[in-house]
Amino acid sequence: MKERINKILRKFGAELHGLGYLQSLQKAEFRKDAFDIQKDLTRGSAVKNIIDIGANRGDVALQYRKMFPEAAIYAFEPFPDSFSILQNRFSGDKKMICHRLAVGEREASLPFYVNRNVDTNSLLKPKKMGLSSDHQVENQSVIEVPCIKLDDFCIQHNISQIDILKMDIQGGEYAALRGAGKLLKEKRIKLLYMESYYLEQYEGQPLFHDISKLLHGFSYYLQDIYHPIYGRGSIAWSDVIFLPGG
Repeated sequence: MKERINKILRKFGAELHGLGYLQSLQKAEFRKDAFDIQKDLTRGSAVKNIIDIGANRGDVALQYRKMFPEAAIYAFEPFPDSFSILQNRFSGDKKMICHRLAVGEREASLPFYVNRNVDTNSLLKPKKMGLSSDHQVENQSVIEVPCIKLDDFCIQHNISQIDILKMDIQGGEYAALRGAGKLLKEKRIKLLYMESYYLEQYEGQPLFHDISKLLHGFSYYLQDIYHPIYGRGSIAWSDVIFLPGG
């Protein structure tokens, strides 16, 4: 529902984020829809495998399903309540494979911070950055969740190529990419779509420049940024797309 509302609002230069959180988008080019762009970028190639890390309740997975009806979608969500909704939502879709797992740089059982707004749950401990989002990330409890490496998962499930890798894991993207080093080195990830922060909302959180530097080492480049959210006169976070270089 929120994404449908935002698609309309973006035409007028605004976006709804979280609970009652309306932000103005300052530049017209940022009104481009990231999913339309992904469809354009993958046009002419068969999208067979999509990996959705941080699938939450499945809103983005549903959008991918509509865009790529023949693709296998591997969805990862470690929070039990959200995973239950995700699994039930796609119970009749045999090409939607749901895993109650976190994805990081090693296989382990890790603490997982459950926050006031479940959309902000993370493997990283939340902190205040002086924006209205601080209220949403107030920690409520900590649970243990199993975590795997994407390299290992793809070997175990005979996935030779990821056509779209989507990540929305609240500061955990850097660790997940480190756990996909073999896939990145061999250019077996064809498009990365992820959330990226420019200010720390979580303790020890890698920021955009850290992710960009890591991906540059594997010859991936930034295609563009989407849906930027501003606070205190600066960009706080956005979505980004990275593509492999030649």
